[in-house]
Amino acid sequence: MLRRVVALCAGLAVLVATGCSRASSADVPAPRTAAADLGAAEVVRGAVYAERGSGPLALDLFLPEASGEPVPLVVYAHGGGWDAGERTLDADRRTAEALAAERLLARGYAVATVDYRLTTVAPAPAQVFDVSDAVRWLQRNADRWGLDPDRVALWGASAGGHLVAQLGVATDDPAVPGGGLTGIRAVLDWFGPTDLSAEAQAKYAELTPYAEKVIVRLLGCLPAECPERAAAASPIEGVSGAEPPFLIQQGTADSLVPLEQSLDFAAELRRRGTTVQLHPYEGVDHGFGRGRQAELAVDALIAFVETHV
Repeated sequence: MLRRVVALCAGLAVLVATGCSRASSADVPAPRTAAADLGAAEVVRGAVYAERGSGPLALDLFLPEASGEPVPLVVYAHGGGWDAGERTLDADRRTAEALAAERLLARGYAVATVDYRLTTVAPAPAQVFDVSDAVRWLQRNADRWGLDPDRVALWGASAGGHLVAQLGVATDDPAVPGGGLTGIRAVLDWFGPTDLSAEAQAKYAELTPYAEKVIVRLLGCLPAECPERAAAASPIEGVSGAEPPFLIQQGTADSLVPLEQSLDFAAELRRRGTTVQLHPYEGVDHGFGRGRQAELAVDALIAFVETHV
């Protein structure tokens, strides 16, 4: 696998060289902490965007300084194996997610972080319906907060990365769950799984029992028992070539999501003609931690957003 990463770094123009580097101990700065409220000029917390039988679904919206023009929007979906996690981006202001959001706000982007139903409440496709409904609600209410509904990026980590990838490949297909979103200029996938099929589980022998358990809980069945449902929940199966640009970032030592999934997903997007950047970070596990590699990941995300959104 590592040989394949090195080859990709050497041979693909879409791959950022720093993404394959390892920071030396001398390069590692003290972990930074984002500002209170991530430096936002205004924060709208707990705005209810949908009511479900299980209760209300809410989002937090961080707004930058007013510029006199509608501001672009980045919508974030949290991780947690689809059965845990919360929308709060600033609960720990030392995380890569908090630092990225702070920098986006400083550059004039609004950032929303959204609830979605966990698998303890509902299996797939409830989660993609929820995130897509949150995006549409924000777009409908764009004038209220000075947002630009036609300049939106979808961003997610881990399980959230899976959800935004699924929505990203369905922007041209309103018939599928969550599909047909408009105004999506970029998808930012941080180490999300992209193939939930039984074949993938057999192929990626390094999948942990935890990963297998949460996939079964998401689908409501073993992938081998419900292959159509597993395919419908696998972003790699929905690639058409009509996708917005994708940024995929993942550590080469990810112990929960096989790096091969990101490699295969990026290759399929590229084969179909979609703009894609893949950034593998050498020796990094699931998540980017708080060191130099986290800073590199944030740098790449900011550059990609400023280019495409």
